[in-house]
Amino acid sequence: MSARLRLKRLIEAGRTAGGLFVSIPAPEIVEIAAVAGFDFVLVDLEHTLVDGADLERMIAAADRAGLSALVRVPGAGSERILQSLDAGAAGIVVPRVSSLSEAAEAVRRARHAPLGIRGLNAGRLGRYGDADLPAMPARLDAETLVIAMIEDPAGLEAAPAIARLKGVDGLLFGAADYSQAIGLPWQTGAPAVAAAGSAVVRACREAGIHAFAVTRIEADLPRLREEGVRGLLVANDRGLLRRALTDADRIWRNLPGASR
Repeated sequence: MSARLRLKRLIEAGRTAGGLFVSIPAPEIVEIAAVAGFDFVLVDLEHTLVDGADLERMIAAADRAGLSALVRVPGAGSERILQSLDAGAAGIVVPRVSSLSEAAEAVRRARHAPLGIRGLNAGRLGRYGDADLPAMPARLDAETLVIAMIEDPAGLEAAPAIARLKGVDGLLFGAADYSQAIGLPWQTGAPAVAAAGSAVVRACREAGIHAFAVTRIEADLPRLREEGVRGLLVANDRGLLRRALTDADRIWRNLPGASR
């Protein structure tokens, strides 16, 4: 399943990878993202009710279409970490990581022994038993990305330590929730929020792991790339759909006699 490794190989080569944030449980959106040229998708389980069957179909669609599928799980202690990885996700994104202990719990659930407690499974990734099963745990641990989201001041303070934790591959700054945590809800361009994002990237760079970011405006892209961000979430499916439908609706509403 080379598609699963596409994101990891790109960022390890120092190249920039572009991703789509996906909240609508539709494999077709994953396939359209691949046609559009995206390198990966991030399927959200934190703020959605995407169920297991839908998630598995979306990950399978990513495999067929040639892009990687990350999954944002509900939290560091979630049972869906194991289920998402067994379904074939390229990695997990863990929200609201505010301490080293929370990051360690996510690593514990995502990695096999001796680093963690991930259970053995000869499912999709083991070709249903038609694979070198004894070698599989080490191979999967080497292939799987574990990314912690930094979304509040406590997480920002712990970011350097989290970045150095064995088993953590990257950090993703959550600008929206960070802005709320410091009393500036949705002001993601505020200087204090931007400075926090830069600090997260710096922690990644100093620890030798990968930095990810959610871009809010196109003008931010050169700065993020210069700072060292390699995984860029540049759009989300709901926002794109709403804007496209709004534009389409405006076209016919300009006709004489159209309802307003």
